[in-house]
Amino acid sequence: QNLIILMADVGAFMPKSRGASPEDVAKARALIEKFKEEHGFLEPDRGDLDAPGISWKNGKPNYTVANYTYMLGKSKHHAAGSLELIVENLVKTWEMEATHKPFEEWQTVDQGTYTVSANGGQTFQGEVAASMGNYNTLMYGCEKALYDSEKETFESSHTHFQEAFPHGFPWEVLEVFAGPPKVCFSWRHWANFAGKYAGHEGKGEIVELTGFAVVNLVGMKVSSLEIFYDPNGFLRVLRGEKAAEELKTSGAARGGPLTGGCPFKHA
Repeated sequence: QNLIILMADVGAFMPKSRGASPEDVAKARALIEKFKEEHGFLEPDRGDLDAPGISWKNGKPNYTVANYTYMLGKSKHHAAGSLELIVENLVKTWEMEATHKPFEEWQTVDQGTYTVSANGGQTFQGEVAASMGNYNTLMYGCEKALYDSEKETFESSHTHFQEAFPHGFPWEVLEVFAGPPKVCFSWRHWANFAGKYAGHEGKGEIVELTGFAVVNLVGMKVSSLEIFYDPNGFLRVLRGEKAAEELKTSGAARGGPLTGGCPFKHA
């Protein structure tokens, strides 16, 4: 719905999330301010990126275009101070740190206990999880013919999806079912498949990925992160083996009832 409502404001403006020109960044910033003023949207808060002493891996990131793309395609409008918005900003900050900062400088996790796993599979701890990267840890249990984490590096995994989604890969919280210290929530990832993945070129179609997460917190720092979702169908779309329309956009991850048994059993 946001996309329909806002297209009158933005026309066909879809800048690249990486390597955007200064002119595109300025235009995205102007449109963000317009969305905030006219629609009451809130810009993601990833903390103070200008804090002194940060050892950025490849320079300080600029999230202007990413925030613009997020506002353009998000399906939820969480209120300021809501648990949903707090959780969403925590996860966005974690993702920023995981992508751009050395593990010892992450402020979103409890360094001594931090673990990551997907779909009840192998658990990765601390520095190991950080060095592998989020794509490789969270897709470790994928069908090997679709994605083999053991053959990818932190850098190569990011390159694959940056090339597939040149306009960015936004993420949002859909609904929070339980609050701290054990936070349970559904989420949505989406993108315009306007690039290339494994030799297959997208046509700009929107691809979606939804799932569920259980995050244990110590204070407000992540102690463990468990993700539940079906990455295989998503990867088949990127490989041209399945139509984007076939991806599920309903069910528990979108607020539907928890019926019909395990959603991964028949995926």
